[in-house]
Amino acid sequence: MASSDFNMLRLEAPRDLLQITDGSPSQEQPVEIANPAVWIRTLVNQQRQAETDLQRLTELCGDAYDKTDKRTREIERAYRTLAEGTRYVYDRINANEKIAEEWIRSELSNAANAYQSLASNLWQAIIERTNEANDRQICQATQLARVNDALSFLAEANAARNQHLANFQGNVELWAAAHQDRVGALEDQLRTARAEIQHLATRIPLPTSPPVPVGPPGWRSPLRPTSTSAPSAHSPPALGSPLRLAPLPTSRRQRPPAVPTTPEMRQRLEELRSHITPRPPAPMVGGGGNPPSRPPSTPP
Repeated sequence: MASSDFNMLRLEAPRDLLQITDGSPSQEQPVEIANPAVWIRTLVNQQRQAETDLQRLTELCGDAYDKTDKRTREIERAYRTLAEGTRYVYDRINANEKIAEEWIRSELSNAANAYQSLASNLWQAIIERTNEANDRQICQATQLARVNDALSFLAEANAARNQHLANFQGNVELWAAAHQDRVGALEDQLRTARAEIQHLATRIPLPTSPPVPVGPPGWRSPLRPTSTSAPSAHSPPALGSPLRLAPLPTSRRQRPPAVPTTPEMRQRLEELRSHITPRPPAPMVGGGGNPPSRPPSTPP
């Protein structure tokens, strides 16, 4: 899975459990990684070892390989977790995309822990199925080596996670400092703008509105029109126009309407009328108390 050139790494797509059981290779093309990180090299090696060890276990068990066994289920579950991590790295490199830092901070440690569980349970199952004493000792030594590799992989995963956390924290601090500088510059601009506005306000006099005349209810000031429409016949004349007097009323219909009064005003008017003593009529010229009546007209 790894090439001989130290600066280049050859990564093959991880095989699923059925391909490992059948002994068939992966059908996908491998990818080349230039100057890979240390944890990527370790992940590739652990994936290759896991596939080799799992294939050895299935060959050793033969038809007695029981997928319902508890240890077998734990082995297969750990292998799936490890293969998913390798698949993620394979797909990103194959698509020329960057590996997300969030994945390194969270999922890389899961892959390392999964390989540790896989190595311990898988080689314990192989040891239990080995009868020869010498072979058992070799399997025990291999199991110890796989566990040490898993611990090294876990340490490298933690180091990569801590490094990315430090980089992330540094980026956040740089962003916060730049944001604080930007806020300070905006506050300085705001203070300068307010000072300029206050300076201009002291030099430019503010416009004053003309006084609004006050009149009785219903009276309209010619200086303050209430409508922008064309003047009507009852609207007051505009300033500077000749004054035109309206004709005097000649009949009852042409008399101007009385000024509207409120109920309080009408009540006060009735009280005043009750206190007024009517004046007697003046005597007619020539004596007599009653005015002379009109002589009856004689028919023609």
